[in-house]
Amino acid sequence: MLDILGYDAVDIGTLADNWRSEPGTPVYGNACYGEVPKDVSLDKTMEWIFQAPGVPIPADRVRELTATVVRGPAGGSFSVDAWT
Repeated sequence: MLDILGYDAVDIGTLADNWRSEPGTPVYGNACYGEVPKDVSLDKTMEWIFQAPGVPIPADRVRELTATVVRGPAGGSFSVDAWT
């Protein structure tokens, strides 16, 4: 069924590497919905994301993006900047 829908499983490493797909990383939505408009509130950003058409990303691109991620401080952080 996933093949019919167009989903692919992409191995991005071990369970310990799951931080590579956390909020603020390139594969956490950003690559799917494109460039978020600048200088907008979080509410407007979320509205834009939900209305923007998503685009498929090839598995090779997901691997490429996750390979570029640099780990931040332990515990991370979540801010509006993570969406831009």
